[in-house]
Amino acid sequence: MDVGVYNLKYPFRKMIGFLIPFFREISPNRISWSLVPIGAVTAFLYFFAPSAPLLYLLGALFILVRMVVGTMDGLIAVKFQKSSPMGEMINRIAPEVCDILLMLGVVFSAPEYLKIGAIALAMCWAVTFFGLIGLTAGKKIQSVGPVGQTDRVVALGIFSILQLLSSSFGWGLDFIFLFLVWVVIGSFLTLALRVARNFKVS
Repeated sequence: MDVGVYNLKYPFRKMIGFLIPFFREISPNRISWSLVPIGAVTAFLYFFAPSAPLLYLLGALFILVRMVVGTMDGLIAVKFQKSSPMGEMINRIAPEVCDILLMLGVVFSAPEYLKIGAIALAMCWAVTFFGLIGLTAGKKIQSVGPVGQTDRVVALGIFSILQLLSSSFGWGLDFIFLFLVWVVIGSFLTLALRVARNFKVS
């Protein structure tokens, strides 16, 4: 059984299907590359958010925009038969660049995040690596696990709103720190699941 929110992409695709006509004339590769500036702005928002907590809400909104755009490129490529090997590579590279920028923005936004953040960054890399390593043996990409790329951005959006509420109402909880802790702990389970899937004897 899969663990995580990755499979929710299918109902999400249906939900945003009404946007397809607005993207019809745009190359899927351009849509994919547009994720990079969106990711850079999102990272910028999170970097400065500790001193201006409302930026956490903007950051969460930009995460939603990223998810919409990141889904739309594949929809356009399939629906209008614009798929290509180059597009497949760009579709993989652009979200990874976004993810690196976003995590760096979070980790370097406050000194207290640096130590746990360094571990979280390493774990994020390992999760991605073991998700893709099966390709060398002709196996599918593994997206299973509670701390895959999609899971992380969804969780960060939720933790961001909680962080804003904590700051506004004086709860005294640092939800961004808790997010990083969750990434580290959840990554171990994610890695175990992906390794097991990749090395499973068919």
